Formats: sequence, structure tokens, C-alpha cells
Amino acid sequence: MKLLVIWNGGSGRSTQIDQLRAALRNHDTTWLELDRGVNLSIIIDGFILDGGQTVIAAGGDGTVHAVVNHLMMVAPDTRPSMAIIPLGTANDFAGTLNILEPVEHAVETLNTGQVEPIDVIRIRGDGLESYYSNVAAGGNCVRVSEQLTDEVKSRWGAFCYVRGAVGVLADMQSYRLTADVDGEVFNQLDSWAVLIANGRTNAGHIEVAPEASPVDGMMDVVIIRDGDVMDMVEIVSGNLLGNFLECDQVIFRKAKRIGLQSDPPMRFTLDGELIDREPIEFEVVPSAIRMFVGPDFRR
Repeated sequence: MKLLVIWNGGSGRSTQIDQLRAALRNHDTTWLELDRGVNLSIIIDGFILDGGQTVIAAGGDGTVHAVVNHLMMVAPDTRPSMAIIPLGTANDFAGTLNILEPVEHAVETLNTGQVEPIDVIRIRGDGLESYYSNVAAGGNCVRVSEQLTDEVKSRWGAFCYVRGAVGVLADMQSYRLTADVDGEVFNQLDSWAVLIANGRTNAGHIEVAPEASPVDGMMDVVIIRDGDVMDMVEIVSGNLLGNFLECDQVIFRKAKRIGLQSDPPMRFTLDGELIDREPIEFEVVPSAIRMFVGPDFRR
């Protein structure tokens, strides 16, 4: 198999890259370290012309995001398949695909050859067009995520989202939201946050869309309505217990398209990229990229 490995030198230890090189020694492999000076589009186009078959994103969610965006610039009939080797601190989409750590286990996904046509989500707004594979989180979710340093994640573990939420509870921003979700209109809705998900977890394996599937041709849309502090505590605790979609303050839909506008404008993070343009539209691109998945991948 002819491979292109795009790796982020800041995502993992050098020993992990050494392990990956050893695990792929029997493949025809080109190695590329991701940095600002690299033109991925030119390199991927050349790889395809040279008969390349699979592009590997070796890093965290940011590396996956970069590779997905450049693969979506390739015509569908020549687009190579994609694999993920999780090396970063947050490997959320790799988890949704059930790609296991450490490196040797992740490489086994290439050997088993189980490939699925995976959806991605296209986002457009005010001259912007971008793609993501995992989760777009808007509103106060951005502020909570900004509280989640590596130290907080390490110290609080599964409760780190509670710790991050506590940091913004005192002055949470309310957003007057208008949303068109596949023709169902929510007008002037006072909201705390919006999540638009293709994968199930975000911000370091925090489950934000437990019913999401990257192969169903749909997005999971979660709108969290504004409320008081106790409402927010219920939502956060429900998140930890896996049932927060049942909370009264939560609106949940599956959709193919959603248009959003709010006052003040919501900022969104999508797989690490910050977006602050409105109005904004999200749309599913079904079966966009063939990706290697792990054993017992949950469709």
C-alpha cells in the first residue's frame, strides 16, 4: 500500500513517531511533518498522481482537521482514503471511529482493511467555506473549552467539564438565536450554546452527542437554552451520566442542514479551528471520505 503520513511534530513524543515508522516499514511510505510552510494541497495532488492510495493523519484532532479539509479539495472520484493514527492530547474523532491507542494497535486498522464512507460537515458563512469531521461547538462551549487546560484535564479527569463550566457560570453569555433546522425554525431563542456533531465526543473525550453517527448522513444538533445556574448544573451532571439530551433546557434534532444567526454573534470551534462569522450554515456531505475504522466500529 502506498501511504502519505502527515504528522504533527507537536502532537506526540518523538518515540511515537519512531514506533510508527517501525510499524509501517513494510509499506511504501512518504513522510511529511505538518507546519505552516507546507502546502498540503500540492503535496496531496502529487501523491495522487504518483499512485498514492491512503493519507494518514498522525496527530490530534487539529491534524485530522487539516487533512480532511485538503482531501475535500480533491475530486471525489480521485480522493484517496484516509486513516488516523492518534498521537495528540485530544483524539476525539479517532475515538468515534474506534481507533485504538497505542500506535501499534492503530496501525492494525490498516492491516484489517475495514474502510467506511464517512460523512463530513461543510460550514459556510461570509466568504468562509470549511469542513470538519467531528464537532462544532458554539457559544459558551467555546468559553468552557478555553478553561480546559491540559493540567485541568489531568487533575479532574472525567469531571474536567464540570470544572470548566464552573469557571464561566458566574457570567454566562446569553445568545438570542434564530435557527433553521431542515425547515423547522426556532426564532429568537435565548440560548447558552449550540453543538453540531458528526462525532460523539469533544474537548478530550467528553461525550456531547451520544447518538451521533458519522455514517448516517445526518448531523446531531444540540441547542442548549438559556436558564439559571441550577439548569446548567442539571445539564452538566446529565452530561456526566450520559442522559443530558433529556434535560428540559436541551433541544435535540437530527438534520442535514442548519442555518444560524445570533445576537451577539456566536463563536464556534470546529476541531480546534475558531470561526466567528455569521450568518452561518452547516450541511452534511454524506460518504465524503473513505476512512479506516477500528474493530467493533459503532455505526
